[in-house]
Amino acid sequence: MQVSSDKTLYTGIAVAILAWLGVTAVLGLREHEVPLMEKYGPVTIYTDRWPDSAANWLNEANHAFTCMFVSAANRSLCGFNIQVGNGAQRGADFRGYSSLRFAVEYRGPAEQLRISYRNATEEDLNENDTKFHEFIAPIREGVYRYEIPLDNMQVASWWISSRQINDPELLRPERDNLVHIGFDIENPMPVGQHFFKVLEFSAVSSWFAPRKVALWAGSSVAYVLVILMLVYFLRLRVTLKQRSEEMFGLLKRLEKADTESAHYKRLSMYDPLTGLLNRRAAEELVEQYGAHNSLSGTALVLLDIDHFKRVNDSYGHEVGDEILRKIGITLRVRCRSTDAVVRWGGEEIVVICPKTDVQDAVRLAEKLREEIKHLQFSASQLTVTASFGVAVIAEDQSFDTAFRHADEALYGAKSQGRDQVKQYKV
Repeated sequence: MQVSSDKTLYTGIAVAILAWLGVTAVLGLREHEVPLMEKYGPVTIYTDRWPDSAANWLNEANHAFTCMFVSAANRSLCGFNIQVGNGAQRGADFRGYSSLRFAVEYRGPAEQLRISYRNATEEDLNENDTKFHEFIAPIREGVYRYEIPLDNMQVASWWISSRQINDPELLRPERDNLVHIGFDIENPMPVGQHFFKVLEFSAVSSWFAPRKVALWAGSSVAYVLVILMLVYFLRLRVTLKQRSEEMFGLLKRLEKADTESAHYKRLSMYDPLTGLLNRRAAEELVEQYGAHNSLSGTALVLLDIDHFKRVNDSYGHEVGDEILRKIGITLRVRCRSTDAVVRWGGEEIVVICPKTDVQDAVRLAEKLREEIKHLQFSASQLTVTASFGVAVIAEDQSFDTAFRHADEALYGAKSQGRDQVKQYKV
């Protein structure tokens, strides 16, 4: 059952991980397009020589504008620009994008269009210092759509020459902090009017772009690790719960065993017929008294039911058992809680009375003798008597010696007519 549940759990985990990897791969690694005119801004048009050139919005909301060149004598610029960030030193990282998607409707005499962007570094003092990248695309009248790989963008030669750069590292294209992106008419600008309507200007991240793959792989590893940790702690929690339940069950079994042991021990210490302590219990009790040096001064009251065998033979064992039970009840009721009432064997009973002198022991025996003589039984004509022998354990005397003395006194009571109490005398 446990193996089956574990197999189901691990199968579910594997399916969840594979599903997550598949979904995130589709969502995270697919082509992603960002409309630059919506995400960044402001969007502006510009020209550099007035009155030789002019730029005017026809419909700014639809990104439609015109450029007018009235003289070819002076080199002029007219173009479209999207500011990214603050346009100077703080822009956006475009390394996650693979291409620019550009669509424009054009009417005019131009034959080439320059798509460009500027990338800033911490050393750039102003916007004009930022590295200028360009891509020259052909154009005629009509609607043109371009997909320009960003890796095809080149650092403009005029920017390199104006700064006299020879370091090959500085000549490499960069797009980690792009601050401007746009287009203009490539020099020489044809004289006349140029109409533009920008239909699309987007940055595109292709399927399985390296940065996206790295990001997806990193997040996937983190996800799998989190899942495995959750599984580990879940299994740990289940294991601890199982161990706790097993421990609780073990404790319950031990408790039950202790209870049963105590119950059986109690049963083994008591006579089942009379409910009195048995001889084994008395021997353990005497051993405990001896261990605590408290035997001295303990009185022994030994009694024997008179003519018990004759009663058994005449009235039957059921009546004999009744006699033993009723005498046992009488002794338990009349003796002190500190006294131990023991069925020593057969019809012989001993009462062990700690810290009791011989006079008190004799008085107790006399009281018990009278109680027994007046007991009533199912056999209505039956009267039962008992003989008693009393002895007190002297200092440095053993229990066995004192018991023998009590037995001698009991023998004297029986030999002198029974139904009487005799104490041992040296």
